[in-house]
Amino acid sequence: MKKKIWLMYLLLVLAALDVIGMDTVRLRADANAFMTEAKEDVEHTQDVKAGGSSADGSAPEAIEAAIRSELKVFPIPLSVTHPDYRAVFENSWMSPRSFGGERGHEGVDIMLYPAQRGLFPVLSMTDGVVEKKGWLPKGGYRLGVRSAGGIYYYYAHLYDYAPDIEEGTVVKAGTFLGFAGDSGYSNIEGTVGNFAVHLHVGMYYDDDEGTETSINPYDFLVSLENNQKEMEY
Repeated sequence: MKKKIWLMYLLLVLAALDVIGMDTVRLRADANAFMTEAKEDVEHTQDVKAGGSSADGSAPEAIEAAIRSELKVFPIPLSVTHPDYRAVFENSWMSPRSFGGERGHEGVDIMLYPAQRGLFPVLSMTDGVVEKKGWLPKGGYRLGVRSAGGIYYYYAHLYDYAPDIEEGTVVKAGTFLGFAGDSGYSNIEGTVGNFAVHLHVGMYYDDDEGTETSINPYDFLVSLENNQKEMEY
């Protein structure tokens, strides 16, 4: 009798283990499916955040030609009095950012040394008209200049504006726009100090459907490095 009871217990245990094993297999399969779906969602989101452009932020040939024809001046000038002042950048296009939600970085950051807000002047890279001025939670104090070619040049995280710069102001390549800083990443206007002093440069165009589409500025900035104006600061 005891042998039969132990045999029944053994069969029950084996059956339970079999059920657990089947559930584990199903859970693993469900988890793998979820991770695959989530990865696809993230990739799709990154494509959307890039405005539907290619993964590297390249622009259609006509847009690229327009940009190259109107870019004239690197946005940070050389210092005549302090040759050790430096402006450096790398390709930070679509690097992860988290303020305001997970997203890709739609631009290139020009890092400044010494990292002192209000020290480095910011110059317009092109001729154009100031289309936007003011505070944005992500961009801080920013300026947007619309060129004749329809490209929107975005300068963000400014410390202050040049005194004669307003929406509607006509600017030339090399016009003083303001000073680089570290404003932004807050809904409270005037917030500074949430990241290092730098200039964020963005470039946008409207596609055939009127959707604002971001472009990777990196190669364009590289082409401008030898076109730095000199200023006393």
